[in-house]
Amino acid sequence: MDTMIQPQRASHPSGERAEAELSKIGNTLITKFHVLMRLSQIYDSKNVALHQFIQESLLVINTFIEKQGSLSFKIVGDDIFLNEQRLRYSVEGFTSFKYLSTQWKKRLIGEVVYRQSLNEETLREFIYLLMDLEEGEEENAIRFHERLRQRGISSIDVYPLELLEGEKGDSILSKEDTREIAKKVFFETIGTVKEVITHIKGKQHADVRRLKRLVRKAVHLVMEDESILLGMATIKNYDEYTFNHSVNVAIYALAMGRRLGFSRSVLSELGITAMLHDIGKSKIPKDVLNKPAALNEEEWGQMKRHPITGVEIVLNLKQLGEVNPKMVIGIFDHHLKNDLSGYPKLFHHKGVSLFGRIIQIADAYDAMTTPRIYKKIPYTPEQALAIMLRDRDAHFDSILLKMFIGLVGVYPIGSLVLLDTREMGIIFKTNPDPQWIERPLVILVERGRQGKGEKKLIDLTERNGQNGFKRSIVKILDPNKYHIDIAKYFL
Repeated sequence: MDTMIQPQRASHPSGERAEAELSKIGNTLITKFHVLMRLSQIYDSKNVALHQFIQESLLVINTFIEKQGSLSFKIVGDDIFLNEQRLRYSVEGFTSFKYLSTQWKKRLIGEVVYRQSLNEETLREFIYLLMDLEEGEEENAIRFHERLRQRGISSIDVYPLELLEGEKGDSILSKEDTREIAKKVFFETIGTVKEVITHIKGKQHADVRRLKRLVRKAVHLVMEDESILLGMATIKNYDEYTFNHSVNVAIYALAMGRRLGFSRSVLSELGITAMLHDIGKSKIPKDVLNKPAALNEEEWGQMKRHPITGVEIVLNLKQLGEVNPKMVIGIFDHHLKNDLSGYPKLFHHKGVSLFGRIIQIADAYDAMTTPRIYKKIPYTPEQALAIMLRDRDAHFDSILLKMFIGLVGVYPIGSLVLLDTREMGIIFKTNPDPQWIERPLVILVERGRQGKGEKKLIDLTERNGQNGFKRSIVKILDPNKYHIDIAKYFL
């Protein structure tokens, strides 16, 4: 078999820990630089207000340099590398990550290497010289390097931005496209859900107005192109599961609501309901939620109560305004199952609400395809849909499930596939034409410099000139076996 599709050897756990630790430090460093760059736009370089923050930043920077010998930030495409390792940014770090990347790209700065510990004056000079560069000037790296030397700073090296094949310099300076807006909405929403749930858990005032505004933005994005947010839902943050899951469920629910022809106002209500469907879990002890073993009877009783607790919480969130009964019923219903064999147990039989049936499907699919503390290797999208189809009559509304499968595709978005050309690809977007449902848009998985996965979009309806197709799907692969991070292809 072609070595290209052989599974890679699993990395050693200690190596994974080291990578996670470096990413954590990297996110802290990027946040420090982000704040310094922002402050430089407010204060002049001699302002005393900067002193305290610069001292805090120097402590982090110099500790890293003393331990590693040097500090290098390099931008390659959409990624930032810290000392040759690609950083995985956190939800909280996304804004800083994006700001630093954008500002450096605008100035065509690709890499900076700090070869010695810095002092306050050196760090001030570096930040202000960087932000003083004209945007779009090809000679910026050389000019920046020379200005540092003129000020007696010889321990910092600056290199120009290297554009990858297919990238255009002018596109870096162009307006944000829909995909960039979707990323911002996605990560900001996760952060806002986290803030709301954390405040409720701590019995503090929870501001849900921002969440309502973000849901309206998500509705707009889904109406414009549902595939963009569906791509975002492939992002599965293990450490932020509760919040990430809430947003993913909302994305799937909104896409289903759009297919059902819901108005924007009803979509907004559905989005908020899906976003808050698990809010009752905020009252469950963390050791129960994160228990790696099976729950005992008492713990399972606590878990089964979360839909009722969720209803109580939502009814007391005054900033939601007038709560439509559909919303609280949707939260109550989301674990009832189609045959009412789920929970909470009912004294009187009733049908499961439409919001509840939609959220049941979205909730189950995202939960099955996400790593959990008790199931580190999740189901592939194909496996999850197969299980859901098997249980469709008892657990799900079969008509809505059929629609959901049409939404995510015969080959679900985010699936890793083997093509008949021996290439691997990731399903990027379903084909809107029913006759080509088995021929979606695919991102080829290719390895470029530093092992970076490069993005090349392929339409599987493309012909080879001989009444055949250039590429066809052979089978679905398990990305865990090949150590491929699906989510990064959608970022």
